[in-house]
Amino acid sequence: MLTPTIQSTPAAAAQSQRTTQKDLGKKDIFLKLLVAQMQHQDPLKPQDATKMSSQLAQFNMVEQQTKSNKLLQQLIDAGGGNKSNGAAGSNGASYLGHTVTIQHNGIYYDGSNQSSTVNLSEPASKAIVYILDANGTPVKTMALRNMPAGPSQIVWDGSTDSGAKAAQGNYKIEVSAVNANGGTVKNSIQRAGVVSAVRFTANGTELVVGGVSTTLDKVTELRL
Repeated sequence: MLTPTIQSTPAAAAQSQRTTQKDLGKKDIFLKLLVAQMQHQDPLKPQDATKMSSQLAQFNMVEQQTKSNKLLQQLIDAGGGNKSNGAAGSNGASYLGHTVTIQHNGIYYDGSNQSSTVNLSEPASKAIVYILDANGTPVKTMALRNMPAGPSQIVWDGSTDSGAKAAQGNYKIEVSAVNANGGTVKNSIQRAGVVSAVRFTANGTELVVGGVSTTLDKVTELRL
């Protein structure tokens, strides 16, 4: 079950500001009372040092709790407050360790076979799969024939057109397909993998799947 997102709204922001001002007011009052207590104490019966230390410790605890609450709110805002990140605005932390399918054509080649799925809108009589490096240069082309409509698995073993092994790193997969009449067949690329990390960035929440970073709106399936 996905964890509901706590969204940041103008009303919530205003409430947070009022709460912060209220906390500052309480701390200010505490300090004024403490100073007044020290100024008006009986010189012959000074303030109990033990009680004063206890009061200072309590004040410090309140201060630390306020800071912790502020950091927690920042984490919540970064983790799920942005509706544009999709997936029903869910907190990305709930995806950690789960297997997901993402609409993404990125590949991180680590020396092992890389599997992707191409979804065709209709049957294709011919298709060419391109593996592109970070500069957009094709390093591998694979010709396929008679592909059915729907999902088909594509596996890249890391070999290049020259016969050498590709260097480890980031690549992209693109597919150009035509039907029996020579018309272009629309397609999309998906990949499945385990979410190994969740990143809270200035642009929203990102998931790391198979070494590739993607946003929550690219998730099309979540499995245990």
